[in-house]
Amino acid sequence: MKKHICLKCLLAFLSILFIEGCSKNNSEVLILWTDNVEFASYTELFNSCQDDIKVAAVYKADIISAIQTVKGHTPPDLCAGSYLSSGISKHYFSKMNGVFSDKLKQDSFYPALLNFGKKGHSQYLLPVNFNLGAIVYDINNSDYVTGTDSINFEQIKESSKKFNTVNKDNIYTKMGFAPQWNADFLYEVIAAENIKFTYQNETIKFNIPQFETTLDSLKNWTKEINTSCNDEKDFSFKYLYTPYNKQVLQQKSLLAYATSDSLLALSEEQLDKMDFKWLSANSKLTALENETMIGIYRKSRNKAACKKFIQWFMTKDAQEMMLKRKIDMNLDTNTFGIASGFSSLIEVNEHVLPIYYKCLLAKIPASTQIKAPLVYPSSWKTIKRDVLLPFVISNLEGKNEVADFSKNYSEWVNQNKEE
Repeated sequence: MKKHICLKCLLAFLSILFIEGCSKNNSEVLILWTDNVEFASYTELFNSCQDDIKVAAVYKADIISAIQTVKGHTPPDLCAGSYLSSGISKHYFSKMNGVFSDKLKQDSFYPALLNFGKKGHSQYLLPVNFNLGAIVYDINNSDYVTGTDSINFEQIKESSKKFNTVNKDNIYTKMGFAPQWNADFLYEVIAAENIKFTYQNETIKFNIPQFETTLDSLKNWTKEINTSCNDEKDFSFKYLYTPYNKQVLQQKSLLAYATSDSLLALSEEQLDKMDFKWLSANSKLTALENETMIGIYRKSRNKAACKKFIQWFMTKDAQEMMLKRKIDMNLDTNTFGIASGFSSLIEVNEHVLPIYYKCLLAKIPASTQIKAPLVYPSSWKTIKRDVLLPFVISNLEGKNEVADFSKNYSEWVNQNKEE
């Protein structure tokens, strides 16, 4: 955490120096707002490859909120970050007319992710990367986890049940997996049902029967596989006090949930002892909500130059240079792929990433398998973390009813107003 804070501060400082330097040389520079510190390296690489256009990366933790308060400040030309799709309907981004060419074709992208940046027939944002949920296990336990390179909820249940072991006092000494062990996994279950939450001021709306059915299915999962919520919690308290990758290696639990960016940031030595499968639902792999998109700010003064940067960035050659540069210069090599995720370019994932990440050989999902997430504004990150997931865990423990969720949200909004 401290490392990322330092990187953000360094990015801000270097951007100021870079912009001032260009001003002294009467050079025009494009301003790129980003919440991803790796773009500092990418823009530096772009600037070194040609002399016509210079790009300065400026860190913004919440790009959409920053755009809403841009009046009176230097506006961006480009934006590259997470949770940008909500800005399309607010007309924050320019249409990408002419961005596609012989070198940058629409079919280079995962179709669902490309459509995620559209409104009607117009392209406003291009996907940069995406991440997937994964289920991790010790290679010595592979016999419990059969099938293809993906695993669905029913298969997780079946594998867990086979692995579960109790002693003579009926206390679990081994437990395959429990949904409540990882809040992000719980959210994956909810996201798989496409339950859309909409909120404004103190009111939140959602499909109550659908949400209730999903939570009931999680409760049944616990009852059928692991006896009770208390049994799952007791086991977690006794044995699961280490990072997820070490948990499965201790042979006490069979499976652990991880996101692809955290999993593939592990060292080759750590990954050699484990295997993994992508988490699927309804035969699809849903991209996580934090995928990075890139777009041109509607008031940019040099849209043509912005398109040139995007056309350079979205090529196999450029992204291969980015990966090689990171390794050669030892630039925070504990991050994965392109901007900490799979590339949005199919060719990069299929032909470049496996060179740098051996564990991805024969594990790159088909382009038709990838499903885009639902569109949420950046405020959803906080609501999900502080309201939704604590509520879900409390509900699984029998401490509240689905009808209470709207009340909990209103109380949270009022509390944050007071603070």
